[in-house]
Amino acid sequence: MTVTDPLIQHGSRPWTIDDLADLPEGNRYELLGGSLLVSPPADNFHCRTSQDLTDVLKRGAPKDLYVAGSGFGVGFPDAGTYYVPDVIVFQRSALGRRAKSVKPADVLLVVEVLSPSNAGRDLVMKRYDYAAARIPQYWIVDQDGQAITVLELDASGQHYEESIVVKAGERLVTDQPFPIDFDPAEVF
Repeated sequence: MTVTDPLIQHGSRPWTIDDLADLPEGNRYELLGGSLLVSPPADNFHCRTSQDLTDVLKRGAPKDLYVAGSGFGVGFPDAGTYYVPDVIVFQRSALGRRAKSVKPADVLLVVEVLSPSNAGRDLVMKRYDYAAARIPQYWIVDQDGQAITVLELDASGQHYEESIVVKAGERLVTDQPFPIDFDPAEVF
């Protein structure tokens, strides 16, 4: 196994969340349909943006919601898929269960900061899977373009529609998943 392989098979059986504990630290490990996705560690620019956005969201989050940076994954066990968003907002009650992932039904918002090495995953695969799991909002953070794209589920509840694109110097104002008002320049 080399960490440059974007999709790694696990012999004759699919990878599971339990298998991830046996892998060496340092990379980000996710699953797609039972195949392992390996991403190199994020650079400082990426980490700063993720952490700053986490801090901005924590400022206004109500007590019943939990805002976290990387570390919490969203599991889709029936599909053999597991993603680790850069920022996630979910029901605090989900912390009362011993689990290796958060159930999509508990998640209100996922955020991915685009990386040059795997932007396609965030823009296509994760967008599709998060919508199919009916996660109400998905934000895509483009550091190079200094913009945040807010995607919301459409009327069918199975696909995302672009709600707004907010650039640095403008205000991102929304009531979902809770009242939020900030300038994206705070995170770039």
